[in-house]
Amino acid sequence: MGGVALAVALALVIGGVVFLVNNRAESAASGPRPVPTSHLDEAVPPSAEPTPAPPLPELPQPSGGRISDPDTGLSYVYPGESWIVPKAAETNEPRDPNRPLWTSACLAMSQQNYDGQNSDWMASIYTGRLPQIFPHDGRANLEGLAGALLSVYEPVFYPLPHARKIVRNEAAKVGDRQAWVLEFELDFSQVSAANSLSWKTEKAAFVLVDQGDGQRPALLYLSIPDNLDQSVYKRVLDSLEAR
Repeated sequence: MGGVALAVALALVIGGVVFLVNNRAESAASGPRPVPTSHLDEAVPPSAEPTPAPPLPELPQPSGGRISDPDTGLSYVYPGESWIVPKAAETNEPRDPNRPLWTSACLAMSQQNYDGQNSDWMASIYTGRLPQIFPHDGRANLEGLAGALLSVYEPVFYPLPHARKIVRNEAAKVGDRQAWVLEFELDFSQVSAANSLSWKTEKAAFVLVDQGDGQRPALLYLSIPDNLDQSVYKRVLDSLEAR
């Protein structure tokens, strides 16, 4: 997911959320915190089989040149035929509350088997609700939440060594809804040269959109390496709509 199609445990980074919340306490109404330990093992006898997760609804296909997420109400331009909509089961792990539950997705191949271990580096467009590990009390603390998303997921989505620069971090509007846009650029030049990777830099963004009525904010995550058509990045951001 994100820059890399590789399953990475979030346990290594969730602890950093506590530090982040404490440091944002003076300026933000809420922030992320670790998910409490489940008591499932205490409630279910050792011999009981775990209840299988219900099947996930398939992700929306493009229609009329756009991808429309029925859960969040977000929609964006479909980048073109080189992009695919993945299977929901390949995109989400609903039993893991630390990971986002994406309700739309669009991917393009940047480099197959980039690490020699059959991992693929992907350009990504995802939408979904703010993940459950980030507390949300109904107030639109979008700035703090955007910073928390970056702190938690950057090392997970981008495990290769890189430098990062924030290029935009400000309030915005998506239609008539309040939003926050956090854009950043990633530089993989050193690891790219050492490992003959196909890309050197990447443009990425988190966009949070207030849903009102106490709902969790909607989230757009966008990330495109420089060996693909990066004009898609601006096209998607500029086309974002919320119903």
